[in-house]
Amino acid sequence: MNRKTITTWCAIPSALFLLLIGFVHSMVNFFGLRRALARGDIAARLGDSVLFNAVFSGLFISLLGLVVLLLLPGLRVGSRQACRVAAAIGIVLGLLGVVGYIRVPTKPLILISLFLGILLAAPILIWRRELTNP
Repeated sequence: MNRKTITTWCAIPSALFLLLIGFVHSMVNFFGLRRALARGDIAARLGDSVLFNAVFSGLFISLLGLVVLLLLPGLRVGSRQACRVAAAIGIVLGLLGVVGYIRVPTKPLILISLFLGILLAAPILIWRRELTNP
């Protein structure tokens, strides 16, 4: 697998999906938590902090996608630093997926994070010999 294939088939879809899922995470959780606040399921005094948490967690997911998109030129030329950062993001996503599933096994949708982490980190780690440009 060459650098262009790794970036085209692994890094770009992962980055775009992270951007999309971060935006969706923010919107869905924001409106869902507002309904829960209106019903009284969440205490009113905690409402603002819970809403900010939901919005900013989605924003940070999108930020990871933006970082991967910004790393694409470095991945295409084989920069070791870009590969390390992208692999670290993939490993963190994979670990979050595993820990999330262990913590709440009734929600297998969290395994999307594991899939994304594997899609991003595995090709970079497997074919790292080809990515030797400093």
